Amino acid sequence: MDTGWNIPPGVLHAPGSLCTYEPQAASDVFAMYQSILHGGHCVPEELLWRDSPVEELGNIDYLIEVLDWELNVDPDFYSKSFMEPISAKPAGENEGCIEEWICYKHPEVSAKRVTIFPEQTTVIRDNAAYGIICLQGFGKFGVHNLETPTLIKYGQITYDEYFVTEQAAKEGITVTNLSLHENIVFLQHFADNPDLKSGVHNA
Repeated sequence: MDTGWNIPPGVLHAPGSLCTYEPQAASDVFAMYQSILHGGHCVPEELLWRDSPVEELGNIDYLIEVLDWELNVDPDFYSKSFMEPISAKPAGENEGCIEEWICYKHPEVSAKRVTIFPEQTTVIRDNAAYGIICLQGFGKFGVHNLETPTLIKYGQITYDEYFVTEQAAKEGITVTNLSLHENIVFLQHFADNPDLKSGVHNA
């Protein structure tokens, strides 16, 4: 719970049974090396061969070649790929909230989790553009309403996703938690963020 992995291309992996935050890069390869999913659901064989060249259909050796075997058996895979949340701000710098890096070992994308405590107002500043997805709570995000819906009807507009330009991010977004008891929790996802120091990638 509450941790993540950086999974390079060619590494066998499977999502857990919980909701996951999974930034993905474009790929022309899809092969599901699994026949039964959690709960006993059978995976059709055609998913094993999806996106394979026609001439390679049925060729198990080809499927093995698609994998990056060196990475799959790397004895240091855990230390290179496992990510626990780490503080994004020095203690006491931004009272009323917690900012944590949750995705920081990928060279091209990163993500933070921001928690705003009940009845608190704080300013979130970053040096790069980002999108947010709100997971919990309600309040104000700048001049906009922020709310995590429990039920969304077809065609209904929600207030749980926003995009922040680089200029606005540098100026800072004022976030207010209007709840008496519940935290606001949202994820910020970045393409490139100079605030994420290069040393963190090797943490």
